[in-house]
Parts: sequence; C-alpha cells; structure tokens
Amino acid sequence: MFERRVAAVLFVLLLLPFTLMAYQLSPLNVTYDPSGAGSAKVYTIVNDSDSPIAIEIQAMRRYIDIDGEEYTEEAPQYFSIQPAKMIIMPDSTQLVRVQYRGPSTVTEEMAFRIVSEQIPYSPGATEPESDQMITFLFVYSTSAYVRPSKVVESVTPIVSETDDGKLEIVLENTGSVHQMLNNLSITLTGDDGSSYTLTDGETEAISGKNLLVDSKLRTVIDMPADLAGAGTVDAAVSYDFSY
Repeated sequence: MFERRVAAVLFVLLLLPFTLMAYQLSPLNVTYDPSGAGSAKVYTIVNDSDSPIAIEIQAMRRYIDIDGEEYTEEAPQYFSIQPAKMIIMPDSTQLVRVQYRGPSTVTEEMAFRIVSEQIPYSPGATEPESDQMITFLFVYSTSAYVRPSKVVESVTPIVSETDDGKLEIVLENTGSVHQMLNNLSITLTGDDGSSYTLTDGETEAISGKNLLVDSKLRTVIDMPADLAGAGTVDAAVSYDFSY
C-alpha cells in the first residue's frame, strides 16, 4: 500500500483506486493568552468518513525566512495537548484541549503551528495489501499565536543596491505582532526628489505574505529609470492589515 500525506494545505499522490478517509478540524487560526482562561483552547475533530481514523496532534514553533519560506521546529514544551493521540470512530466527533504552557510573560508574539496528522490505522484483521491501492492521509497545519503584553504594529523598510546594480527592498517586522502584507504598496523616494511605486509584479514575491515578529522579507527589482539620478533611496510602505 502506498501512503502519502495530504495537507489541508493538501499534498496528494494521485493513484487509483484509492481509499479516502477524510476528517475536519477547527478552528484553523487561534490566538492564545499567555496565562488565564485564554491560554487554553478546544479544537474539534470530526470524522466524516465511514472508517475509523487515527490522529496525532503536536505543536510546532513557526519561522519564515527572508525569502518567504516557512520552516518549523517541534515545540512540545510550549503546549499541553489532551489527548495527543486518538482513534475516532466513523461519523464521530473528538474534542482536543490545547493549553499554552510556555512563559507567562510574553513581550513579543510567538508563532506556532498546531498540526493534526492522520496516521495509518488498520482495525482488526487486515486483508492482503495491494500495490494498486492508496490511502489518503490528511494533515491540518493550523495557525496559533501567543499574544504579547503590548501590541505594537511596525514594519521597517530597508533599501540597498546589490552588486549587480539592482535594488533590494527588505521589510522587517520591528513590532510585537505578526503583520499580513495584504494589498502591499511600496513607494521609493530618491534624495533628488524622484519617486517610484513598485508594480504588482515587483511586489508579488512578498505581497500577501505573513511577516512574523523579528522576521524579514525581501524583493529585488531592476533599478527604476525614475531613480537613476538619486544618490540614496528611501522607502514608504502601506498595506491593509490591523491586528
């Protein structure tokens, strides 16, 4: 039997015939308080298939590099998950309690993924495996944030010229909470009074991206003709998001 994980986010290996064992998880985006009643949340898993499924849940610390690629690290020390492993019967619902257990003083928002992964499960006697069958295993990777004591929204742009004469625009989150760069607009201004607003194509690499605390995102563009006479270039940024 070939097995390949699928994220709801959903990675699929397409072979037929197949066995589909789907489930639903909610909520997909949660903000935790570092202490008190808001430090615990309840997730709901619904097995809407006609077969039992096995689920494992874990917490992952979330990071995004300067090129917008996300990576995670296991973070069991930050959350208590009950139950962390379970078998859910067909047409049944399972509640999962997830409580933040990290530092109670949080000055900068922390970003996590609460990952629900379907794992192989064969109840009772099994039939001989066939190389013509595939099981779809679903993975939900949900967003989870731990709220800081003070919310500061701040994105600082930095403009520099590359060795090959292009312009690199770096946006750094210098605030205390993540920022979604929706409908991003970047306007460059030269010290000679010239200005240039990046096109949608030039901001495509970072527009709409999630800029986590202490993270940076960059885009590189050809030197605009409008700024050819400028000695130094500054940037102004606008986007549609409010924490």
